[in-house]
Amino acid sequence: MKAGVLYAPHDLRVEDRPDPQFGDDDVLVEVTYNGLCGTDATEYGKGPMMVPLNAPHPGSGHQGPTILGHEFIGTVVDAGANVRHRIGERIACGAGVSCGECAWCRAGRTNLCAHYYTLGLSTHGGLAEYAAAPSSICVRIPDSVPDIDAALAQPLAVGMHSVDRARIQPGDTVVLLGVGAIGTFICSALRGHDGPVIAMDIDQGRLEVASTLGATGTALISPDATATDLRDLVPGGIQVVFETSGVFGSAERALSMVDMGGNVVLVGLNKSPQPLNLADVVLREVNIQTTVAHVCGSDIPAALDLLDRVHLSEILPAHPIALADVVSDGFEPLVSGSANGKIVVDPRRG
Repeated sequence: MKAGVLYAPHDLRVEDRPDPQFGDDDVLVEVTYNGLCGTDATEYGKGPMMVPLNAPHPGSGHQGPTILGHEFIGTVVDAGANVRHRIGERIACGAGVSCGECAWCRAGRTNLCAHYYTLGLSTHGGLAEYAAAPSSICVRIPDSVPDIDAALAQPLAVGMHSVDRARIQPGDTVVLLGVGAIGTFICSALRGHDGPVIAMDIDQGRLEVASTLGATGTALISPDATATDLRDLVPGGIQVVFETSGVFGSAERALSMVDMGGNVVLVGLNKSPQPLNLADVVLREVNIQTTVAHVCGSDIPAALDLLDRVHLSEILPAHPIALADVVSDGFEPLVSGSANGKIVVDPRRG
């Protein structure tokens, strides 16, 4: 089969690979689409950060060149003896593999599994003609959901998990501080909230998308805007802030702009140490929540249910590209920041 294999930063090769092996609890999937995201771009442009190119991953045991791709859908073409999915069934893969036995798994928090690993980041994934995946992390795609929409299920599930972590109450004013890639999916997951949802970003185009996704208000902000500047944009107060950008200083702004007793959900990742005025956070009883990945058993079905009701691909245009063009038309535009819409790879196109 053809596959996109990461060997080193800026060294991703489309090459022939053996078809994946699979066990009794796995399915073999003919991949229809594999979405690319910021995490993939970071691994390609600055990695390895999560991909185990140089040392074995503690969960998967994999080491070395890795087939990327953790946002994939496809059709089951073969299955192990213990699998409930049928041959020919369309599935969306959650990508995150958990053991099912540790304390976190027993508590339903499979994304925090002690042995967690991710297909396409910790071991081989879906940027290929075929992928093997545990049946337990694959969810049947409703017949009424087109493939191009279903391809958004995994990142939308991440957004839905973030919203679940936020403890939003009816009528709360919610601010999205950044509506880039993950911010758009959080905005989508907020559809149906009965209070204001205000998107703030430095890019007008992103704000226009957020409005289409259901944001009730938008604000074009300066990269140098202070917490006071941002708070003044919402005179009625802010009960929940999602910080999605991860840029330096953004966590401090989010914590400072939220109301006393409010909730801040830190979504964006920035590994650089940052100063925080924690005394102010404590004295105002601000609640800090963090979020990572999703809970496959609940968030992927919820995402597919939303995609059954709202065709997000019409709002977040998905641009299918051929596997052969994944570097020039996929990774390089993502790394340079010139990509528009959601890039999905069709491995059937070579």
